[in-house]
Amino acid sequence: MYATGLASNYRTMKYGIALWALFACLSGRTTAEELKTAKMVFDSYTYDFGNIREVDGDVSHTFRFTNEGTLPLVINSVGVSCGCTYPQFSKEPVLPGKGGEMKITFDPTNRPGKFEKVINVAANDPRGSIRLTITGQVEGRPRTIQDDYPYAVTGGLRIADRSLVLGTLPRGKATVRTVGIANGGKAPVKVGIVASSLPAWLTVRPAKATLSPGERSEIVMTFDASKADLWGKFHCRFALAVNGAEQPDPVNATVIFAEDFSALSRAELKLAPRADYSSFFYHFSDQPQGRTLTRQFQISNGGEKDLIIRHIGPTSNRIEATTDQTVIKAGDTATLTVKLNTEGATGRLSEGITVVTNDPARPARDIRVLANIVK
Repeated sequence: MYATGLASNYRTMKYGIALWALFACLSGRTTAEELKTAKMVFDSYTYDFGNIREVDGDVSHTFRFTNEGTLPLVINSVGVSCGCTYPQFSKEPVLPGKGGEMKITFDPTNRPGKFEKVINVAANDPRGSIRLTITGQVEGRPRTIQDDYPYAVTGGLRIADRSLVLGTLPRGKATVRTVGIANGGKAPVKVGIVASSLPAWLTVRPAKATLSPGERSEIVMTFDASKADLWGKFHCRFALAVNGAEQPDPVNATVIFAEDFSALSRAELKLAPRADYSSFFYHFSDQPQGRTLTRQFQISNGGEKDLIIRHIGPTSNRIEATTDQTVIKAGDTATLTVKLNTEGATGRLSEGITVVTNDPARPARDIRVLANIVK
């Protein structure tokens, strides 16, 4: 019996040694196969251009690499983080032990200040993509009147913008906003405002009535919400008069009036209501002319205090909206029903509403609905 056990142990040991030898052999083969790879090694992986000037144009740096593998190296693709950065490289295989180059060019046009751009190199190196980084500081070129005031009016007068989106303004007080103007001509220019269509609560005037050549100034707009009970979104427009002549292209301004939250303390802001919307957009797709289309949205109160719907304003009389409650308790949800009238409409129909609440973080939100009206 002792001899039998000894023989059994011997067979077990023999099988174990054989399995170990087989494993070692296979492992040796796998390791040898794994060694047959391309290996891309750069001399450096970052480059700092330091201070460069925008007026001097493009700057370039050449990254050099070596194939330290045993198979030819092939660059498959190079990805950049910005259109201002572009690479130049060869897709010809780089033999083991040989080197190659990758030229990276950066365009500083309209990019003053610090920059950091990433270049991802994908090759047949099994370690995955390789990351290169270029950095630097761009000294911007001197800005011209044409740069800062891109819209030409007439007679040398230029304006910074014709479509002003001025955000949310507080009710019950006067708020001043400005838009820049400049004289890019060679002669003095007189600036005036044609205000015949402005509401009583909005006054518009030039900060200076006459601008010398090269002089910069402003149009001053005062929105006096203490003069009217204003809620929601308003679109206003006024014309410019240059040297006494009214100009045909108006300046458009959009503002939204909501309650004044400036007196709230940090503690009160933490306990404030929060309006959470189920969505802000819906497309009815193709619809026949003449239907009234209906869509429901949900408004939930994710805050602590009561959420109050102060105002719902439509973009036109084609759209209307109602809500099943105007005071929404914490954790509750209200249903907003939006109806779009397609009578007489053709083609693409786009309308919206602006919902104003007492949410201090986002007191006004736009909801838009679209439809393709087919006959």
